[in-house]
Amino acid sequence: MSHPLLNIEELSITFNNQADCTVNKLNLSINAGETVALVGESGSGKSITAHAIMRLLPYPLASHPSGKIMFEGTDILSLPQKQLRALRGNDIAMIFQEPLTALNPLQTIGKQIAEVISLHQQHRRDLQQQTVELLNRVKIKDAQSKINSYPHELSGGQRQRVMIAMAIANKPKLLIADEPTTALDVTVQSEILDLLLEIQNEMGMAILLISHDLRIVKKMAQRSYVIHQGEIVETQTTQQLFSQPQHPCTQHLLQAQPDLNPVAITNANLPALLSTKQLAVDYPIAKSWFFSRQQYFSALQAIDLQLYPGQTLGIVGESGSGKSTLAMALLKLQQASGQIYYQGQEINTLSERAFRPLRQEIQVVFQDPFSSLSPRQSIAEIISEGLKVFQKLTPQQCEQQVIAVLQEVKLDPELRHRYPHECSGGQRQRIAIARAIILKPKIIILDEPTSALDRSVQIQILDLLKDLQRRHQLSYVFISHDLTVVRSISHQLIVMKEGAVVEAGTSASLFNQPQHPYTQQLLQAGLN
Repeated sequence: MSHPLLNIEELSITFNNQADCTVNKLNLSINAGETVALVGESGSGKSITAHAIMRLLPYPLASHPSGKIMFEGTDILSLPQKQLRALRGNDIAMIFQEPLTALNPLQTIGKQIAEVISLHQQHRRDLQQQTVELLNRVKIKDAQSKINSYPHELSGGQRQRVMIAMAIANKPKLLIADEPTTALDVTVQSEILDLLLEIQNEMGMAILLISHDLRIVKKMAQRSYVIHQGEIVETQTTQQLFSQPQHPCTQHLLQAQPDLNPVAITNANLPALLSTKQLAVDYPIAKSWFFSRQQYFSALQAIDLQLYPGQTLGIVGESGSGKSTLAMALLKLQQASGQIYYQGQEINTLSERAFRPLRQEIQVVFQDPFSSLSPRQSIAEIISEGLKVFQKLTPQQCEQQVIAVLQEVKLDPELRHRYPHECSGGQRQRIAIARAIILKPKIIILDEPTSALDRSVQIQILDLLKDLQRRHQLSYVFISHDLTVVRSISHQLIVMKEGAVVEAGTSASLFNQPQHPYTQQLLQAGLN
């Protein structure tokens, strides 16, 4: 009988030599060419296990009271650094959860891919040619010109493809995919997953898939391990896991679905709180020569929308469709043409000084709270920052309001003394919401607020947002690629493609009777 390619035996992980282990006596095996999923809630130990395989944990802060990680018969935990460097990126590669964070912002993607190749291949061919071939392999259009692009110049789907290109550059035997499609819209998700399966079949590599999205697990994995509080609580074939889950934790994961009923609107006769007319955003394109005519790229094309008190306007569309550009334009953080009206007053022509008092009434919650929360400030300082800008309060009054708003978002007020890195993903998102609502706004723009959270935590955040909306008559602009989440909270919906609105209407009508082929395509990709 052949031995597994990777065999984790009784692995325990602890930090600062604490008695309680973050991961406790974990056993997991992967055979050559097999896809195995590791699933569980946020904070269950999935990513920590993946980083341990690559020896990327913060040693000596992290330690292993017990266990081995055997790869082709060699214990990775006992390898010296020279052999470990030869293993990483060569025999074992990893796709990290957030490519914008994982990629070097100061280097072109071509240089970053070439570096991976040059580190491990002694007899390498022309690096630029190999890089272009890899970008073509992961289906990036116009690969020859893209090698000179920086990460911030690419869409989310393109960055994820670059990460895959770097991971497969040296034809690894094992690929660790840590939430490889978390922040991607449903159509790009489907393309990335199909690409991974295609590359796996071609190279015969094994995949360890780490995901909270059970739909992806069902599509990709032959076997699945369920992890809860650092321990494996169930392992079965994926088919058996979905049809006959044994452990209560697995059953909870499979049954977790958001309530599909948005908050009832109590007064439907009020005028629009926020509206736009012919709102557009155009970016100048670099001239080929000095005297040539200036050309523009249209990121947002003449959009009309209305948002009413107590209502949620959902915005869906693929990566690069203009969703976030629209959000930035509404916040006056992006220069735009056309008209934006707030409570009947045109705000697009206001100077920043004139508009500043209104900023507290239009707040925003960003996609990744770990990036949007300052790592140098305590939770109390982060939440109270807006109060100090807009209101003249004593330190004691500030602290009282911080305590009250933490309780409102269902967090322990003692959390205010911590820093963002000491909180879970769900806690950080609640902190971001608390920072927004402490100013008692009328509108909150939510840009993918649940994309990085597992389904059970997503449901908790959605329930919180609905509760706040019900109590404070808040209006939301809710941007998301997760159609189930959008359906749960939205009253009205607009579908965007290439900067334009292709369909708009009530949430119920668009989900039940979509008219535009692109809407039908989104629903088929996202709900099946």
